[in-house]
Amino acid sequence: MKNTYFADLYYPADRDELESLCRTRVRDGHTPSLILLPHASLEFTHEMYQDAFSYIHNPHRIVVLAPIHGEKFEDDASASLFTLSSGDVETPLGPVGIREVEGLKVNDSYAEEEYAIEILYPFVALNSPRSTILPIFTKLEGKEDIQALSRLMARLKKEENDSLFIISGNFTTIAPSTEVNQMARTLKELLENNAPLLEAGMKKRISGCAYKMLEAARTAFPGQFRINQARCGQYVGETITNEADGRIWQVYAIKE
Repeated sequence: MKNTYFADLYYPADRDELESLCRTRVRDGHTPSLILLPHASLEFTHEMYQDAFSYIHNPHRIVVLAPIHGEKFEDDASASLFTLSSGDVETPLGPVGIREVEGLKVNDSYAEEEYAIEILYPFVALNSPRSTILPIFTKLEGKEDIQALSRLMARLKKEENDSLFIISGNFTTIAPSTEVNQMARTLKELLENNAPLLEAGMKKRISGCAYKMLEAARTAFPGQFRINQARCGQYVGETITNEADGRIWQVYAIKE
């Protein structure tokens, strides 16, 4: 059985407390093809996760993409995409099945360094227990890395129709609030128009760990995102707005 590393750091280790954050009410309908969720302590993000998992109906596979925030390990210098070895993870709410992604370098050390995939485990264990997680850690630099991820997403989508893709990422900048607000307006416009994100990121019109993964998803998942909730500082609402008073935009969005 695989270990978890971030209980009591990013989510409660106590079963009852954790279940109260993860319990959701299932909605009628079909599972979306792609969901964008932020990563942070469940204290701040659990309502977004609860709403997202109300749309999820035990898909056969949940492919989770997350960034590597720090440096890659020395032996991984030539790669940009990594996966975890297959096996079960025991969470306070039950086991979750992990399956490695064929063709990617396996490095379980990233599970100890990065929490963005692990915080999904309790939600899957409680609300989608028949689903298997395919984890992908990304360190995307330029267009070639993004194109490689896009091709991988298209392949995984084609292999198994009953798949949900979750991108775990934030939009972040260290800048004055006026600059943050301008980035928010740009991001809103780009997402609503399904417009390219990479050029805007390279020109620092947007920033964060999410936009390169989203750029990879554009060709594999054509169509517009529906933004369900966004938050920045004390602002919480149904859209990205210029009322931001913080440095991290956490956006929850769905693509059917």
